[in-house]
Amino acid sequence: MKISKVISINLAILLSLASISTILIFTDTIQYSNAQGSDTTVVMDSQTILLEGKTLPANDYIHLFDVTPYIIKTGHVAAKLPCDSNSETSLRVLIGQAPNLKAADLELVNELSKPGAMCIYHVDIGSTQQGDTGIITDIALQNPTNNKVKFGPTATIVIGVEEIMPGAEEAMPMGNMSMGNNTRLT
Repeated sequence: MKISKVISINLAILLSLASISTILIFTDTIQYSNAQGSDTTVVMDSQTILLEGKTLPANDYIHLFDVTPYIIKTGHVAAKLPCDSNSETSLRVLIGQAPNLKAADLELVNELSKPGAMCIYHVDIGSTQQGDTGIITDIALQNPTNNKVKFGPTATIVIGVEEIMPGAEEAMPMGNMSMGNNTRLT
């Protein structure tokens, strides 16, 4: 009698755990389906690029992030870069769809900046069908000056992408991101 009671209790526990697992799997499927129904996917992807010791040549750029064939629907870029005594950096964070990249409108974070040394800037990014930003698939860091930039300690770029959606290939023909005549960096 005791053995059958133990077997019955173990069977009841196993059935309970199986039903809980089924509920959890079903819940995850519903959340995924809802995200897919809106033509966007929540990705929560984050990249931290450490620039210390790196050199960015004059009139050149570093390609940092590319989600092609998707479009960045919502995201954020934070950059800790060398700055002058007026808290201005000579570098540009470029966003867009290669080869059409434009300088992002960076906002200074005064509380975390040291004018004349390193300043922190940030910008929210998101693709639009019209407007200044347009489609965003690529993020780059550009040195538009005639002098190379050597990055010191704590120089970083942090890119966070929260949502992506398909459609980059339909938005614009792909191009070459070289600094040659076909690239339009503004």
